[in-house]
Amino acid sequence: MTLLTEGLKALEGPSIRRMLHSVTARPARAFGAGLMMTVATQASSATVLATIGFITSGMMSIAAAIPLVAGATVGTSSTTWLVATLGLSTGIAAVLMPLLALGAVLRTLGRGRWKHIGTAIAGITVLLLAITFIRDNVAPVASSIDLAGHDGSTVTGRLALVAIGMLLGCAMQSSAAPIALVMVALHSGTLGWNEAASVTIGATIGTTSTGVLATLGTRASARRIAAAWAICAVVQAAIALLLFTPLRIAAHAIGANVATGTGAEPNAISLAAFHTGFSAIGALPLLIGAVPLAQLLARWIPDRSDVPPVVEFDRSALEVPGVAAATARRGLTESGVAVTSMALVILRGNGVESMDDRITSATASLDATRRFIGEIQVPEGDDDTVELQRGTVGALDHLTRLVGDVRNLLPAARNMTALPPVVRTYLSDAQTAIEVFNSWLRNQDSPPPLAELKRISASLGARRKQERSETLNRTAAGGTTPDTAIAELDALRYADRMVHHAAKAASYLAVRVNGAARVAPVDNASSDMADEPS
Repeated sequence: MTLLTEGLKALEGPSIRRMLHSVTARPARAFGAGLMMTVATQASSATVLATIGFITSGMMSIAAAIPLVAGATVGTSSTTWLVATLGLSTGIAAVLMPLLALGAVLRTLGRGRWKHIGTAIAGITVLLLAITFIRDNVAPVASSIDLAGHDGSTVTGRLALVAIGMLLGCAMQSSAAPIALVMVALHSGTLGWNEAASVTIGATIGTTSTGVLATLGTRASARRIAAAWAICAVVQAAIALLLFTPLRIAAHAIGANVATGTGAEPNAISLAAFHTGFSAIGALPLLIGAVPLAQLLARWIPDRSDVPPVVEFDRSALEVPGVAAATARRGLTESGVAVTSMALVILRGNGVESMDDRITSATASLDATRRFIGEIQVPEGDDDTVELQRGTVGALDHLTRLVGDVRNLLPAARNMTALPPVVRTYLSDAQTAIEVFNSWLRNQDSPPPLAELKRISASLGARRKQERSETLNRTAAGGTTPDTAIAELDALRYADRMVHHAAKAASYLAVRVNGAARVAPVDNASSDMADEPS
């Protein structure tokens, strides 16, 4: 399952990101996206963890994510169908061995997309081979298992088996793995159909522990969607238990019809139909009541009032590199708002007393962003994510330099009244540019102000050179002391640098991918070497 999910996520990672970007407030569309994403990756946990990453990065609301999670819980039953139709087929091992060899060769020698295809082939063949081996050797184990105390036809026995399924799902961090095991046991006669169905119900609850564990200690929004996943699983389990008899009858009818036409194992097909049936019916309440549930979760799991100003990242986003890259971009944007707000305080000369704490917080946020970016493993061939990452790293570089300029401008800002009017006017114009950048960072739905920032930066650069010449002449003539002249030149230099780095950071952050407009940076690749204003 790990190999299969790894390969499919690498192949479908960009598609997952584009699909999530396209999800709107329409619950049916979000439900379909969650279902298709889970079928594509064969792991509901991958879909949910990717969704958590988008929620914590501010790109999706809880109300939009709940139907998506509900769809993921239905999509995970596709693995049950895979096992029922292929995993239990006799003679399949002869076909799987050559496929395993092909997958191993592609995974080892392939490049780009072919390597990921090889990983997926190897994963699915190993999974099916393992099921074949278990099927052929389960009889000796079955003789030592006493299930007399767990009769699936009674309420108490059924609940006990549901609890066993929950424990298996928690231990394996997956619902597919324990369900595959019970299907093999059902095929061999070790388990009856009622018992296998009960364990399947429990496994759907147990797998939600993946989301709960991944969101411990994270933001409230992440914990809310993990709770929504658990609630969905509990609702599905409750419906499965309440409607057990009619669902069983319908599932057996489907199994008999499919088996007649395909020669598949009828009990396995009926169990797969049962899994899909109770998952789909149980998802309907969340599909309909997504908004009320989101409001309820907001009250149950409120935002902490003591969250530090340092930007926090959800490590669950690292499950899908494209989602992690988008999360890093959102975190850097939040850091950029803090950095530019701090720069505005400096340029205005008001409130500089608390500037040391602001600088420490901004530096910590940028450091957290840098560390998070370093943990993102971008698969070969994912050009969109590479482009997004390049823009993020470029903007991170210039925002880090901007913090240094704020620190260097601090002495002059603490004595703003001593600066001549021409320098204060210069700082006021620099303030205008930073305000433009800050405003865009807060609302990136508006067009990026690249041309305006470039124009102001060029104007300030030319004026700085002129003011520098005049200041040197005035000092040489005795009109200004050297200490005053150096303070003026520092103010001009660092204000110019601040606007320059703001313009460069904006040009990198303006590059967007996957559904959003691509805006070319104001500088070409060769000008990346021009880190500082000339």
